[in-house]
Amino acid sequence: MACYLLSSIVIGLWANRYVGNLSDYLVAGRKLRLRLALATMTGTELGLITVMYMAELGYKQQYASLYLAFIEAGAVLLIGMTGFVVYRLRESSVMTIPEYYEKRYSSKVRVVGAIVMVLSGVLNMGLFLKAGSQFLTAISGLQDEMSLKLIMTGLLLLVLFYTVLGGMVSVVITDLIQFLILGTGMVIVTVVVFWSIGWDGFAAIVTEQNGYFNPFDSHNPSGKGAGIGWLNVIEMVVVMGTAAMLWPTSAARTLSCQSAAVAKKLYTLSSVSFLARRALPVFWGIGTFAFFASQPEMMDEFQKTVDAKTNASITSLSAMPLFLAKVVPTGLLGLVTAGMIAAFMSTHDSYLLCWSGVITQDIVAPIAGPMSQRSRILVTRIAIFVIGAMLLIWGLWYEVSGNLWSYLATTGAVYFSGALPTVVGGLYWKRGSQTGALAAILGGLFGLSAMGPCVTRINHLFSSNVNGTHLILVTFAFSAVLYILGSLMFPDKTEQGKPVGLNSPT
Repeated sequence: MACYLLSSIVIGLWANRYVGNLSDYLVAGRKLRLRLALATMTGTELGLITVMYMAELGYKQQYASLYLAFIEAGAVLLIGMTGFVVYRLRESSVMTIPEYYEKRYSSKVRVVGAIVMVLSGVLNMGLFLKAGSQFLTAISGLQDEMSLKLIMTGLLLLVLFYTVLGGMVSVVITDLIQFLILGTGMVIVTVVVFWSIGWDGFAAIVTEQNGYFNPFDSHNPSGKGAGIGWLNVIEMVVVMGTAAMLWPTSAARTLSCQSAAVAKKLYTLSSVSFLARRALPVFWGIGTFAFFASQPEMMDEFQKTVDAKTNASITSLSAMPLFLAKVVPTGLLGLVTAGMIAAFMSTHDSYLLCWSGVITQDIVAPIAGPMSQRSRILVTRIAIFVIGAMLLIWGLWYEVSGNLWSYLATTGAVYFSGALPTVVGGLYWKRGSQTGALAAILGGLFGLSAMGPCVTRINHLFSSNVNGTHLILVTFAFSAVLYILGSLMFPDKTEQGKPVGLNSPT
């Protein structure tokens, strides 16, 4: 573990030599070939946060939670086969999605869209630190809040160091190394989990232990968490389908590819790794449930600790690492932990670079006016540090109600709901206008109402029984309607039959 962490520092110092301009810093000079793009895409999207929340769902919802893996893999494969959105985005030669907003609509849409995107993105990754620290405290046995805080701070500082120095160059290099280490660790864990539980143990979940199997059934028979049901499945199809196309860190890999054709192939091949990144952690979570279910006294003790909320370092997210600490042999456990740290860092570096790049390119530069390449890189580095500080504070303060995945889907929807009609409409509908785009993007802010404390407040004020799923679906529909009505009622002025702000025909 120590060798791996030190290597990240060396990579940051070395990669800094190859950063000559902002294109190098943000999109690696647009030189990613297919194999390297595939590795860095997988390394970024297969983060420790993904492992943690999918394992939590596997523990709480058992086999039913696998529906998420199939929805996402199907969406990525469909996009890769058709090239829907991603092909035209790469052809536009933009570095960020808000840059496309200006190219298609106006600089005002770019700035507003970037602000909403950063708000959504920073909130979305606000609990990444806490989840990663809970993994390390649980798997190492350091069950106290001070250890949680110190680990959060230390990991953040390390990621900030090499990301600030090398930008996308160091991110791509570390993602490749992390992809190899993480892949090895995941194979080891999967084999150990299966060896520990066995076919009979996994079968007993459904036959003897009241396991959850059918995601369309809104009742969870295991009693470990809320059910899923048809409405949640529809919500996930919308959210994950949009995320596959427009989540900024994935889009950054698309925009870093050599060509639009490579970007299309990247999505087709990534469908396999995206299926694995969700299915394997779910498998670990299912194994965790089987392990605890076979030892009722241990499960009761763990559940009482979680329900009491007396220790911030122990939540339902801790179930999987506690299980691994029991069944993975010493030595291999170190390799697995190094792999999970790799997963943690590969997500954080890409996300920090993505949001800071948006702040520089799409908020500061359009407002401040012409900026030199050196000034832009400096602003990006400062933004990385500011976002890092915000993440540390938010991670220490905010408590998740329900499961972590619900929080991530909700915060992501704030951006997705407005970006979906704005980008798709801009690419495929000539009548889309600046007013419609602004209305849709701002309409996405309604998605903040789906966060746990807000839902509780709404139900209290109006004596209603709405939940986050209802409000997220309403937000998507609301933004789409605003885009269509705004575009029809307030069309842009045209110039030779072409919408203003569109520099090249779509």
